[in-house]
Amino acid sequence: MTMTQTWLPHLFHRRHNTMPRVPMPPLRPPGDPGLPGLLGPNAAAHGHLGSFDPAPAFQVVAGADACVMLADLTSPWAYLAHLRLEGGEDDEQDPTVGPVWWAVEAATTLPRSGLRTGGPDRERLREELAAVRDLALDGEDIPDDVPAVLPHPRPVAAAYAEAVTLGRGPQVLDLLLRAYWQDGLDVGDPEVLRRLLPRVLVDDLAPCTGDPRREWGYVVSPAREPLSDAAYHLLGRWQRRWVDLGRPGPLVLVDGSRTRTGADVLGGSVEQRFAD
Repeated sequence: MTMTQTWLPHLFHRRHNTMPRVPMPPLRPPGDPGLPGLLGPNAAAHGHLGSFDPAPAFQVVAGADACVMLADLTSPWAYLAHLRLEGGEDDEQDPTVGPVWWAVEAATTLPRSGLRTGGPDRERLREELAAVRDLALDGEDIPDDVPAVLPHPRPVAAAYAEAVTLGRGPQVLDLLLRAYWQDGLDVGDPEVLRRLLPRVLVDDLAPCTGDPRREWGYVVSPAREPLSDAAYHLLGRWQRRWVDLGRPGPLVLVDGSRTRTGADVLGGSVEQRFAD
């Protein structure tokens, strides 16, 4: 068989990922204002940029006037907030509209591998889910019970942090929340994430650079930690901000000098929530 220039690149780009993937626009050069927009307001570049992968050098730094959502992505509060603030599943919405999402780790006794049995943590999550269901509006699909596996928040936050460094934070946030609360997948399992994330992290026409995050959607280590230093430090910055606020709960909206939690974040219209 003769290898032609037409299909030869796909021999490399698709050799490990054969599942259909959502078409994604290529990341723009670091000089293009569109890339900081994907990361949120006040995104700043640090360090040296590589030939093909500039995004890991970007760190999300929110100023005092930024609207930031700090959320435990395994919480039903985060799921309802995403449904309500980020638009429906089929909506085409600018990812820079609304708050910048930061993933935090709420205090938990869950094992790092997740919980598959009953216990206080499952009952607490059921209580949260009941409160969220009472607050849901028509068309907001909230499950009747918690999924079979309760994932530890660390690997979920790690996957999201890596996605932010790659400029794909909004897409991965949506995928993680829907995969857990709609499909019941264990999004804290690195193997589940490895099969789930390529559809939004891997581009068919991306150059073959050896970065496992870009080529295979592999973003969380077997120890359930982020792969890159950029994502590791990003997680630390997000967590310190949450701790400085007094660990106020699994969902916190910081908008200038105002801090709201839980149901207060979701009350009223969108205009009231983000009014000055």
